[in-house]
Amino acid sequence: MAKLFAEFDRIEEDMQQLVTAVGECLEKSLESVCRYLDEGETVEVKRLTEKVHKIESEADDYRRKIIQNILKGKLMPHTRSDMLKLVESIDDIADAAQDILDSIIFLGLKFDYLDRQQIKEMQELLLKQFSQLNQGVELLFDEMNQALVYAQELEEIESRLDSIEEEITRKIGQTEELDTADKLAHRDLVKNISDLADIIENVGDNIEIIVSVRKG
Repeated sequence: MAKLFAEFDRIEEDMQQLVTAVGECLEKSLESVCRYLDEGETVEVKRLTEKVHKIESEADDYRRKIIQNILKGKLMPHTRSDMLKLVESIDDIADAAQDILDSIIFLGLKFDYLDRQQIKEMQELLLKQFSQLNQGVELLFDEMNQALVYAQELEEIESRLDSIEEEITRKIGQTEELDTADKLAHRDLVKNISDLADIIENVGDNIEIIVSVRKG
């Protein structure tokens, strides 16, 4: 099948740069969160946090560049709108990942009663889910029917993360050593991490919309 937007090779290239930056932002944010849970606000955590901010800013630059190219291009209005939504949904991942990191460091909270292995499992699933997203975005420009396969797999991983979130939350609720405020803080962190999967899945929804419109 011909490229989805043959006349917009530059948009495709910039889109991949955006996805790469967002993926790195997600990876470093999750790594920093896990380190914070184990070590507190160490020098390495601060270094990673600074890197996250730098990468998130780069992702914003790519987002703005793509938006400008789309608005100046020749896409049909409905396709232009769908592409803009796709770009924004990808960038939302970096924003949310950075916000999780910033919030726990700003508040200086401790999370001594979280199961580190389960948090690690959530981290690995999110990175796997984003890898599937990356494949879907790449194929959107070259073989859009195949892009749907990856987009649909995002929901399966999101469901697994929901199950882990529910299990951790239940454990936290039953921990007598924690007062109500600490239980809420633990729950909110786990929920925010799990919600990243919903944000990633939203990109898949936008890919499906673009493909369905193009196929008519």
